[in-house]
Amino acid sequence: MKRIHLIYIMAAMLGFVSCIEPPLHLPGQDLAVDVQVAQTELNLVWDNEVQIEHEWYYGWDLKDDSIWGGLAYPHPSSYEVYRYYKGDDPLAKHSGVDVFTIDNNRFRRYFQFGYYDMLFYSNIDSQDGTQVLVIKESADSVIATTTGTRGLSRSILNASRADESDAPLGVLNQPEIFYACYSENVYISPDLKDYEYDPVENVYIKHLQAELRPLVYIYLVQFILLNNDDGRIKGINGNAAISSMAASTNLYTGHTSNQPTLVYFNTRMKENREVDGKMCDVFGGKLTTFGLCDNEPYTRSGAPYAGTRSNLSNIVYYDLVWNNDQVKTYQADVTSQMQANSHGGIITIWIDCSKLTPPDSSGSEGGGSLFIPTLEDYDEVEWNIDI
Repeated sequence: MKRIHLIYIMAAMLGFVSCIEPPLHLPGQDLAVDVQVAQTELNLVWDNEVQIEHEWYYGWDLKDDSIWGGLAYPHPSSYEVYRYYKGDDPLAKHSGVDVFTIDNNRFRRYFQFGYYDMLFYSNIDSQDGTQVLVIKESADSVIATTTGTRGLSRSILNASRADESDAPLGVLNQPEIFYACYSENVYISPDLKDYEYDPVENVYIKHLQAELRPLVYIYLVQFILLNNDDGRIKGINGNAAISSMAASTNLYTGHTSNQPTLVYFNTRMKENREVDGKMCDVFGGKLTTFGLCDNEPYTRSGAPYAGTRSNLSNIVYYDLVWNNDQVKTYQADVTSQMQANSHGGIITIWIDCSKLTPPDSSGSEGGGSLFIPTLEDYDEVEWNIDI
C-alpha cells in the first residue's frame, strides 16, 4: 500500500495601494493633504492548506510531471485587476470598468471617493503560449469557460444523456489552474478617521485585504485492474472522460454553472503496483475541472445562496484494449467520490476484469473507442501490458 500527501488549496493574500490625486481639501483641514488607501503587498501564502492522506496506488514520477505538469497548484506570476466604480450607491450596477495588468506585488492607482467592486484573477502561464481557459465578460459578471470540444462516439453520448437530466455540452478541454477574488463594496471614505497617517510621506493610509483562491481543482484519477491473470485486457489507449462537471464558473462568486459537460482527460498505464498485498496493473492521470455543477455557496449584495450541487451522476468513461486488439468503452459511477471531494482529490475506480463484457466482434453498439480525435487533439497512444 502506498500513500501520498497532497497539499491542495492555495490561498493568496493580494495587496494593492491606491491613492487620491492631490491636491485634496478635506473639511476642517487648512492644508491640502494626500489621502492614500493602501493594502499589504502581494504575497502568496499557503494559509489555507488541506492535507489529504489517501491510498494512492498509481504513484507519480518524472514522466507524469512531463505530461501533466506536476501535482502542485502553480504559482501565478501576473494578475488582471478589474475596478468598478459605483459612486455613492453600493447597490449601483456596473456601468464601466478600469482594467489593469500587474506583474509585481503592488497595485497603485488613483481612486475617487465612493464605492468600488474589485476583481482580481491570475493570468495563465502557458509553456507554449496558448491556453484553453476563456474569460467572458459582461456588465455584471465575468465567467470562465474553456475552448474547443472533443468528439465522442454516439453510444457514449447516448449513454451520458440517459444518465443526466440535461444534455451535455460535449467534451470540453480541461481548464488551466487559476485564482480569483472579488471584493464587493470597497468604500473609499473622505473621513480621516478611516485612515492611518504616515508623517514621513504625509499621506493617510487605509489597509484592505483580499484572498485569491483556486477556481479550478485538481483530481487524480486511478483505475485498478483486478483479476486480469489470463491477460484478457492487453492495455489502454489513454482515453477517458467524466460527465456532469461544470461547464464554467463565475469569477465574482466562485459558483459553478448548472450546465453539465463531459471533460476529457488522458491516462497512463503502470504495471505491477502493489494493491492490498497483490500485484496489479494500474492506470491513471490528472484531471483539472471547475468542479461540480451548481456548487459553491456565496453571498452577493447581502443575499446568500447555498448551491444545490445538482442531482447529476458523475460517470467516468474509459477505454480498454482487449487481447484481440479490440477497444471497448466502459463506465463507472463516481458520484459519491466526487461529492466527497468537491474541491479536488483522489478518485479510485476498481475494475474486475473477470466480469467485463468483451467487445462485440461485429462492431455493433458497445464497441469502439469513446474518443474521436480531431487535428487539435492529442495523439492516440496505446500502452500495452506485458503478459
